[in-house]
Amino acid sequence: MNMIKTNNRIAWITGGGTGIGKELAFLLSDNNYKVIVSGRRKEKLIETIKYNKKKIFSYPMDVSNQKDCENVSKKILKEFGSIDLLILNAAVYSPGTIKNFKSSEAKKIIDINLLGALYCLSPVIKFMKLKKLGHLVFISSPAGYQGLPGGGFYGMTKSALTFLAETLRMELGDFGIKVQVVNPGFVKTAMTDKNPFFMPFLMTPKLAAQKIFKKLSSNNFEIFFPKKLILPMKLFKFLPYQLYFFLMKKFIKVPK
Repeated sequence: MNMIKTNNRIAWITGGGTGIGKELAFLLSDNNYKVIVSGRRKEKLIETIKYNKKKIFSYPMDVSNQKDCENVSKKILKEFGSIDLLILNAAVYSPGTIKNFKSSEAKKIIDINLLGALYCLSPVIKFMKLKKLGHLVFISSPAGYQGLPGGGFYGMTKSALTFLAETLRMELGDFGIKVQVVNPGFVKTAMTDKNPFFMPFLMTPKLAAQKIFKKLSSNNFEIFFPKKLILPMKLFKFLPYQLYFFLMKKFIKVPK
């Protein structure tokens, strides 16, 4: 296939068929981007590209498959000539305690949430370093700030994802590559619908995407919202462990 001629910047969004990824694809396509959306469910990607078939393109793949990620990244670079913005949004979630996890379930979460990001990053970083320009965005979670009852492997992978973003922010700055991490509060999606507890400040994926989009042009490393929820969670990190554990057990029901 011949290279697609465009004056637009090129964005690649993993997990672009639903939720925040889908809404970001809409916003970016309205703002001088051609957007490639990737995910496992082709029918969801088709729904996304209907918004603007001239600006949004579907490249199905499984992020937990390294070959898939390498092949799709090569295809994007061949057909569009660039990847200016990579948004790592693909994730799975399964609430519950670590002691009740099956090894197959734990592997799935780690493969998609963490290894999937690494598989996509590797070829894109090589391109951006040569170009000396680029933008990487990690959609993480405040569930990765500290250990939480019921956080399970999801929180662990998000903690690792934020650690990775912090590291790359320092390593890639001299190459003109901006790195940002997003820690949103509760967003109403199929994932959060699994939560058996009340979710304060629950917002729509559209609102979350708008908040993220507004901050992409900033120099802020971390994009977080809503402040009323996230700031107290940040303050918990300064507490002595003994006090933190006491408060968590007091205010959060520990799963059996």
